[in-house]
Amino acid sequence: MKIRDIIFWLHLIVGMTLGVFILLMSVTGVLLTYERQMIRMAQNDAISAPADAAPLSYQELADAALLAGGAPGHVMTVPNGREGAVSVSAGRRNSFLMNPYTGERLDEAGQGTTAFFRRVMYIHRWLAFTGGRNEVGAQINGVSNLLFTALCLTGMYLWLPKFWRWAFVKPRLTLLTSHPNAKARHFNWHHALGLWFAIPLVFITLTGAVFSYRWAGEFVSWAFGGAQGSGSQQTEVVEAAPVTLQGEAVSLDALVEQAQAQSRREGRRVQITLPEPEAAITTLALDFGNGVEPGSIHTYEAARDGQGVTRIDPRADMPLARKARIFIRFLHTGEVFGLIGQTIAGIASAVAGLLVYTGLCLGSSRLWMLYQKRRRKRAMG
Repeated sequence: MKIRDIIFWLHLIVGMTLGVFILLMSVTGVLLTYERQMIRMAQNDAISAPADAAPLSYQELADAALLAGGAPGHVMTVPNGREGAVSVSAGRRNSFLMNPYTGERLDEAGQGTTAFFRRVMYIHRWLAFTGGRNEVGAQINGVSNLLFTALCLTGMYLWLPKFWRWAFVKPRLTLLTSHPNAKARHFNWHHALGLWFAIPLVFITLTGAVFSYRWAGEFVSWAFGGAQGSGSQQTEVVEAAPVTLQGEAVSLDALVEQAQAQSRREGRRVQITLPEPEAAITTLALDFGNGVEPGSIHTYEAARDGQGVTRIDPRADMPLARKARIFIRFLHTGEVFGLIGQTIAGIASAVAGLLVYTGLCLGSSRLWMLYQKRRRKRAMG
């Protein structure tokens, strides 16, 4: 048996065995494509603006956040125009929303949409249709995801035609407008789409492995210098005493205006770290992207007495391995490249589902032909 035949049968067997699980991850991946935007829309729909009311100022929102349960150090995220839901967060699992017109908490805003996407994520990661993490399902999805990488790589090899003539290359390279039968259509879709989306799918599956397996995460840490970053020496960090505010603090609105003037843009949203009452500086950021795009968030240290703002890089001292893991997290969803990246990742997930469907059709046809051939041999012999 030739090497190509061995790779073909391995490709077929793995695809036929794990196709259902890969298809399920593909479908849930498509559903999760615009999760962040859909949840934000549902949260904003819960806002009721009083008649002729104007949104609260940044300072009024910060005061309302403290009264609603926030505390100094929490991050308040306000959309541009202050007309969408305001988020106050002390981490991923400790946050609440506020009405930008009244400052009241919106504890039920977007809950149904959030719960829907949470369940889809549980299925996508852990094959958990009910409850929380399903260890068996997590292992099945982890193996399926990893072997789907192998399917993409072997598929790229099997795509190579035996004869480099346009008649043989065309149905493997382009989507044809007409097909003589269903088998020819499945062949064309499987090979053409598989080729064009092989690289995005490899990135999606490999980054997914980092979340499924500890060894993959440890490899990333090792490859990017470990927990201590790229440096081999550790230095003792001496924390300086915080500088206290001298004089009166200006409003947060004035600080936001200073940052916007320096950036020469308003940003899609403003993130303000709620300051301690006597703190001399506070941190605020202008987000020009989707919240996770590198370089799209401009962070400033603002003097609360109004003396000015200074651009800083909060990631400067972050270990390189930590930066790599954050990048990989959002490379998996495409969000690291903004809306275009999200869309490409979503289309790739849809294509993965189509590849599974066409692959199962072609594989079933090949196995049926093999069965019929052996049956005829037994009848003749």
